[in-house]
Amino acid sequence: MLSDLEHAVLGIVWIEQPCTAYAVRVVFQKSPSAHWSGSAGAIYPLIRRLERDRLLRSAARRGDKRGTRLYRLTDGGLAALKAWLRPPLPPVSGLINMDPLRVRIRFLGALPKRERRAVVGEAQDKLREFLPQVKSEVRQARTSGDTPQYLISRGVLISVRAQLAWLAEVGRTL
Repeated sequence: MLSDLEHAVLGIVWIEQPCTAYAVRVVFQKSPSAHWSGSAGAIYPLIRRLERDRLLRSAARRGDKRGTRLYRLTDGGLAALKAWLRPPLPPVSGLINMDPLRVRIRFLGALPKRERRAVVGEAQDKLREFLPQVKSEVRQARTSGDTPQYLISRGVLISVRAQLAWLAEVGRTL
């Protein structure tokens, strides 16, 4: 069974094909999610494994003396991607993101009240600083007509706003 990361790589190759392993890695590096950006270093061995398992195929890029390979999905890779996308989805526990902020809040009692408030305030500041970038990504995706990217960016925007509302409640409660 493939992991979400492996399926995400298949999806990126499907969108970008033909593409290099580096191009796939860049997508993960640019992700604002630590979950995905932290996986960037794992991409090269993962792509080799997906090729070995015949879910990807590659060919040398013409005229490239560095040995750069261009990747495409195989029929089996496309079938694996489609199977992952279709129901049944994982249980709800597999749909809720791991949230390092939520984990920290659980243990804030270890800090004095003043420091707890400082943690909440800094988290709010960082999320507010991030909002303009997300709003810009929403506008760009909507303007370009890239519906999937628009929906993803909207999801991030809604999530950030929800976290800010939650942090306001956390701050009031502390």
